[in-house]
Amino acid sequence: MANSRLRKKRADRNPTQGADVRSVALITSAPISSAISGPAFEVLRNIREDIVTGVFQPNERLKFDDLRDRYDASIGTLREALLHLLSEGFVRSEAYRGFTVASVSLEDFADITRLRIQFERQAIEDAIHHGDDQWEAEIVTSLHLLQKVISENPTPTRSPDWPPRHRRFHHALVAAGRSPWLLHFRATLFDQAERYRSLGRIYRRSPRDIGAEHQALADAVLARNVARACDLSEKHIRGTVENVVTNVPGLQADKKKSKT
Repeated sequence: MANSRLRKKRADRNPTQGADVRSVALITSAPISSAISGPAFEVLRNIREDIVTGVFQPNERLKFDDLRDRYDASIGTLREALLHLLSEGFVRSEAYRGFTVASVSLEDFADITRLRIQFERQAIEDAIHHGDDQWEAEIVTSLHLLQKVISENPTPTRSPDWPPRHRRFHHALVAAGRSPWLLHFRATLFDQAERYRSLGRIYRRSPRDIGAEHQALADAVLARNVARACDLSEKHIRGTVENVVTNVPGLQADKKKSKT
C-alpha cells in the first residue's frame, strides 16, 4: 500500500517530465535523473522525496532495517541510492553510524537562498526567450492544479498534493531553458530549499496569499516580461525565507548564536 501511494506521485514530482532526456545526454555532461537506473532509481526518488518533505527530519539516522521495510528494497539497492543522495548533499555518512539526514542551519539556508535566486532568475529569463506554446500550456495546467489545492484546502501547504504540484509549477516556469547545467543546479537548489520550506509550513504563523503570488508569477512569465517575472520570483523566494527564519525554532536559536 505504501509503495502504491509513492508511485502515484511520480508524474508530478519528476523534474524531467516532458523532457527528451536522451537528446540532453548527447549534448551535455550535466547529470540527469537516469544516471541511476532500475530499482535504485525509484528508491532514490522516494527517499529524496521523504527527506525533502520532512518525513525524515534533519540529523535523523537512516536505519537500513527501517528503510528496507518502507521501500521494499534490498540493502544493496538502498546503499546505492543513499550514496547518490550523499553526493547531492541530502544525507551524511558517519563512520560506524551509517547514514543520517543532513542537518539544517541558518548559514546553509542563506547560502542556498543566495544561489537559488541567481539560478532562478537566469532560468526564468532563458525560458522566456525560448518558450513555445507547449511550454505555456504546461504553465497554465500546472498553475490550475496548484490553485485547486489552494482553493480546496484550509491549509493547502500541508496537503500531500502540495509538494509535487508546487514543484511541477515552478519547474514548468523554467522548463524551456536551453542550459541543462543551469536546470540541474536550479532543481537541486529548489529541493534543498524545500527541506526548509517544509519546516516553515509546520510553524507558519502569518498567512500569505500564495494563490495570488503564484498567479502573478505565472502571468508575468506568460507575458514574457523578464524583469517583472524575475523580480516576482525573487520576492516569492524571500517571502518564504522570512517565514522560515522567523518561525522555525531551531533556526531562531541559530540566528541568535550567529550574532554572538
